[in-house]
Amino acid sequence: MLPTYKNQILNTFWSSCVKNALDALSLMIRKNIKLMKSSINIELINNIPKLMNPEEVTTTLVYTRAYNHLNYVVITSSSLKHFLRLIDILLKKKIDYYEALSEENKSSVLELGNIINGYFISSLNNLFNTKFDYEEPELSVNPYRAIEDFKFGGIYREKINALTFISNFKVETENIKGKIILLTEEDKVDTILDAISKKIKIS
Repeated sequence: MLPTYKNQILNTFWSSCVKNALDALSLMIRKNIKLMKSSINIELINNIPKLMNPEEVTTTLVYTRAYNHLNYVVITSSSLKHFLRLIDILLKKKIDYYEALSEENKSSVLELGNIINGYFISSLNNLFNTKFDYEEPELSVNPYRAIEDFKFGGIYREKINALTFISNFKVETENIKGKIILLTEEDKVDTILDAISKKIKIS
């Protein structure tokens, strides 16, 4: 559990990041998007798949690993059905045109997740006044396997916690919900807070 004052500062920064990403997604698909709920906590990495989409077994995620001042992972997550509905809208198809991942739509899912994740990388670049190195986005339909690839260590051999930012969003007028998640090392709370403090002083 984070102290209240630290949580409030981090939430202000996170809310700004999420707003920029969802505003961009809204423009892309020409639909209003509502931010439903956000939370910032210290979570056990093994619990992250349950937090992604606890009511849906077909969780699909696009994740991007980045590193420099801190190592982190940005994740766009939804049910497969809802992810494909976003692609339907983006490609001007009838809703539920795509019923499964295919060679035709896989690249579009990756690109959509990459664009959303990119806004968070840009925000952290700006916060730390640097350019984070990042890897190509990965698409997974198995979050329990994907978290092993987040490079937080032997998560199934030992208890490893992460500073976890999560926001839920909903595409209004459409039955589409998703989550945006940022994970970084548990001990980087003060590193981020210091960067926020310096940015506030400069501005």
